[in-house]
Amino acid sequence: MFQFKRASLKSWPMATGLLVSVFIIYGLVLISRSRQLQQKIAKEVNLLNDLSQIGGAIHQLGLTHRMDVGTRQFDWPVELTKVQASIGTLGDTYSGAPGMEELPRALTELLHQADSLHANAMAHQGTWSEHRPNEVVFDFILQRAQSAIDRTTRKVHELGLGTHTATLSDRWDEAQLLLVAACLLAIVFAWLVGVSNKLLRESRLRSEQLDTARRNLEHMNQELRETMLSKEEKEVMLKEIHHRVKNNLQIVKSLIRFQMDQVSDPKTMELFNECVNRVSAMALVHEQTYLSKDLANIDVNSYLTHLTRDLCFAYTIKTKLHMDIRINVPTLGVDTLIPLGLIINEIISNSLKYAFKGREEGTILVHIDGDEQRGLHMRLGDDGVGLPDRSKWDRPNSLGMDLIHTLAGQLGTTVELVQGQGTVYELTTARQERRKRA
Repeated sequence: MFQFKRASLKSWPMATGLLVSVFIIYGLVLISRSRQLQQKIAKEVNLLNDLSQIGGAIHQLGLTHRMDVGTRQFDWPVELTKVQASIGTLGDTYSGAPGMEELPRALTELLHQADSLHANAMAHQGTWSEHRPNEVVFDFILQRAQSAIDRTTRKVHELGLGTHTATLSDRWDEAQLLLVAACLLAIVFAWLVGVSNKLLRESRLRSEQLDTARRNLEHMNQELRETMLSKEEKEVMLKEIHHRVKNNLQIVKSLIRFQMDQVSDPKTMELFNECVNRVSAMALVHEQTYLSKDLANIDVNSYLTHLTRDLCFAYTIKTKLHMDIRINVPTLGVDTLIPLGLIINEIISNSLKYAFKGREEGTILVHIDGDEQRGLHMRLGDDGVGLPDRSKWDRPNSLGMDLIHTLAGQLGTTVELVQGQGTVYELTTARQERRKRA
């Protein structure tokens, strides 16, 4: 509908121009016809005037006849010539007028007869009684001439002026209709001009809005490009920071190892080795962070694979180990992964040190489910000999157990010792705990 409206508004100037042209042409034709009618009416009015003068001239010709017969004057030829000339001029001037085809011929014949009677009267002298029959015929001829003029006058009135006046009245009605139509056209044209001006203002306003939107979009694109560059720069800087932290932790590990070379007590060396493993667990997180494409989400599988490999390498034991690792958490953030790595480091380190003494093989268990939003559920441990006293596991008397409880608190999880073979810790966040109970 909107497209139809736009198409109509686009075509209205052409339609209006065509309609105006039709009105102008029709008006010119109407004016031309009206002028022609007025000219015909004026010509026929002049004809009536001339017919009246011819009638007066014939009457004057009758008086001249009587004067010549009575007083023996000879004015008849002059007057007759004038009347005949007037009739000839009248026939030539108004040849197409109503009744003018018969009138000049009829008047010419009647005047010829009247001329003969006049000549006869002038040739024979006598008393009035002797001339009376001739005068009666003469008067009859003049009456016939006057009657012919009256008939022509009626024809001019009926067939000429009456018809032309009626036609002119019709033309006047058409002119009034044309005037009304022109007024309506002017109103429609004014409405269309108003609509066009409104559309033009709306189009100009939309153009300005589009131009403003375009400038805003360009500005936003520019800001977005700058933001993207800034984000890339920040990511590069953060990766560089994680890389330097990892290098610094490697230096700390090296310093601890240098210090171990000066210690001969096995128990002290074990403490130093535990420190090295803990520093390695934190360094590994930073290493995985700067190697990851997404700094906020680090691959858990890759991190735990490297962590268990480094721990097995640090604690060389003769037991054949089976790794029961099931990770259903694809990625975690740095704040979650560091305490998680330290917990796994403590539990696996304890397993490698104490769980498999006197055994040829054993299994390390690492099960992690959930995510950071819904909560985590973890089972960590081994199927080894188990704790000597299970009743005191929740009252830490060593740094390792104290770290496990402390780090579990940082993760927002509760720690439970699973009943059964070996030592298996179950860590569950409060949200997962409520979901399990429900």
